Amino acid sequence: MSKVSVEKINYLGEEAIHVLTPELEAVIVPSWGTNLLELKWRAGEQALLRAPQTREQFLSASVLYGTPVLFPPNRIDGGEFEFNGRTYRFPVNESERGNHIHGVLMNEPWKLHRAEVQGEQAIVETTIDSKELPAVFEALPHHFTVKMQFVFEGASVIQRFMLDNLDEQPLPWGLGYHTTFNYPLNGQLESGRCTFKLETDQIWELTDRLLPTGELKAIPYGAELNEGMPLTGLPLDTVFQIPKDGKCEAVIADQDAGLQITYSGDSYFGQWVVYNNDSRAGYLCPEPYTWVTNAPHVQLPDDLTGFRALAPGGQVTVETQIVVSTLA
Repeated sequence: MSKVSVEKINYLGEEAIHVLTPELEAVIVPSWGTNLLELKWRAGEQALLRAPQTREQFLSASVLYGTPVLFPPNRIDGGEFEFNGRTYRFPVNESERGNHIHGVLMNEPWKLHRAEVQGEQAIVETTIDSKELPAVFEALPHHFTVKMQFVFEGASVIQRFMLDNLDEQPLPWGLGYHTTFNYPLNGQLESGRCTFKLETDQIWELTDRLLPTGELKAIPYGAELNEGMPLTGLPLDTVFQIPKDGKCEAVIADQDAGLQITYSGDSYFGQWVVYNNDSRAGYLCPEPYTWVTNAPHVQLPDDLTGFRALAPGGQVTVETQIVVSTLA
């Protein structure tokens, strides 16, 4: 019998997909934004992602659980931007700052396309069609589809975001994930034995509305962050730039839990936003982005900001991966 399994379950009142590999246990909820809401290390039942205990808890703050899909990521000034002779209008859902935030796919229902075991892999695929979702089509008035593919094997999860532009006009796009890990993994905030490592050399200067000014600055604690450092006492809601020839890779190492999480993205990702509330909330959100916050308004070269448009009939696949390993 295979040590890998996939089955449908009820999760807080929603149909979900439960996945087991020898090392990992996972739950994906398609109707809640195709969110990988739970990921556990089976030895010791260690929860890696922050998961809700109740339906009400999730619905009250869905962005802070699991792996919300941000399309486009983070903030857009005034909820509007111009591209290719067209004005795009997103809901201003961060009213205190006058921004749109978190994109249009995070809370939409996705359709389950596939959930099966193939050899040593568990594969789950979900889909979404912009023309079937009025709120999505209103903000991004293009016909496009997205397929999300999760591939579980051993101690790793690959997440592929596959975007197809079925429209006659180029589609501006940016992607991120508001991935919310428990931090520290064992919940002991004062231990100081959980560290975070990020390959980065600059941060984006932000306004009081948390929008980039266009200036990049040196990181005061950059050397420590590149080696791995504890974060207690360092509140973050910070936009980090990946070096031009650097890797999109973040590492959480928890000596007390005996585990390391390596979270990486492909070459489409140029920035990380890292958020941890007041640094004492018990979670850490390393968010890989393909475009910087408010990219359509940042007057800098696209190869720096990550602003992109997908040509009519074009397809793009963007990949991230979570790998869990034990520490000696």
